Amino acid sequence: MKENMYREKKKRILDLIFGMLTLSVASIIVKDLLEDWSFTSYQISEFLINYQGGFVRRGLLGEILFRFTKATGIDVVLTVKIISVVCCAYVVMFFTATFKKRGYPLYIIPLCFFCGGIIMSEVWIRKDFMMFCCFIPILLIYNKKNMCLAVKIMVINLIAVFMILNHEVFVFFTLPPLFFLFYKSLREKTISVAGSITMTVLSLMPCIVAFTMVILMHGDSITAQQIWDSWHVISGKPLNLLPDNNAVAFLGSSGTDTFVWHFGINFLREEYYLLPVWYWLLVLLIVYYISINAAMVFRKNPVMLYNADDRTTLSAVWSFQFICLLPMFIGLSIDYLRVFFYLTASSFAIFLIVPKETLKSLFPIFWLKGIDKFNALIDGLLPPNRTVVALLMLTVGISYSGFVLKTIWMSTAVYRILLLLSEPILLLRDTS
Repeated sequence: MKENMYREKKKRILDLIFGMLTLSVASIIVKDLLEDWSFTSYQISEFLINYQGGFVRRGLLGEILFRFTKATGIDVVLTVKIISVVCCAYVVMFFTATFKKRGYPLYIIPLCFFCGGIIMSEVWIRKDFMMFCCFIPILLIYNKKNMCLAVKIMVINLIAVFMILNHEVFVFFTLPPLFFLFYKSLREKTISVAGSITMTVLSLMPCIVAFTMVILMHGDSITAQQIWDSWHVISGKPLNLLPDNNAVAFLGSSGTDTFVWHFGINFLREEYYLLPVWYWLLVLLIVYYISINAAMVFRKNPVMLYNADDRTTLSAVWSFQFICLLPMFIGLSIDYLRVFFYLTASSFAIFLIVPKETLKSLFPIFWLKGIDKFNALIDGLLPPNRTVVALLMLTVGISYSGFVLKTIWMSTAVYRILLLLSEPILLLRDTS
């Protein structure tokens, strides 16, 4: 009896935390939508890259927006906000509906990193949710049983190429799993190993070509100024001088320059010493621990559809996606919060959509056994339970600009909850 009362009390506390964090995330969304973002802000300028200075990476959506704005006169900032909200809503609704269907707890969605994380950074008006508005349908199309493989490959390539031309980061967490999924489908048609590899590469050739194009055609300062001038013509705003700190201005950086710049900020600042390396390794382990255990510890009863075998499968997918995104962690991004979002969101999407039997068959036996041994080691050090997982969810933070303690703290769930609780007090103080 006392044990049941204790469990009910813990559930009420979790419900309260879940509700407050959901309200906090909602308040951030509303605040950002009401914010008077300017063309010079990084969030908006990322959507403004177009083809008015010639073909360039990340320019497809910007070209569409440019022509739409020119034809309708609708404020492009408003259009960007609408696109961002629709994409965010789709991703959240997908995970919510799929979690409910599987019987998984919804606590994971705002408390974990794949939906709440980038919103907590207050820079969620970016192309990240749009990527998953493409990634999720790609997996759903692959999983369709009544569609022939050739049609699947064609449709998937169309969606993937569209997103690659909008943001090349999409390749890192999309093409590797697609390669193995296509390979498995071709092998099932009794094609030889060499033939399956060849056909898989050919099947993904449109994506490979698109990725190669955006890497080579990264633009330069002249292209950037031409893009900025094109918006000046139709915006009626004084945009004739290109700021140094927005997305358009970063066009022209080569892959090597980008890597060196990001790597230096992430690991080589003198004031950091070796602290960020150890911190990011610790955060990586914590995010992994939360990701593989949350559905298990928060289940309502032992018969929920997430068992030890499922945990092994999710762990294998997560570790594979981490390897695919390793270049982003090392030297292609300083915004770790967004990279962790790509990692966890893509891992959960793959785990939730692709059949379990298919996923397990993608990994060699030694990989799965190694995962089990690693999980057993972590369980021995920190046995997973609701209290441990909930505390980690609330307190772990990820910086969205290199290793900055302030932004690490501000991205934690506990900070957002405290901020939400303090807002009425601050409002009363300002009005008195």
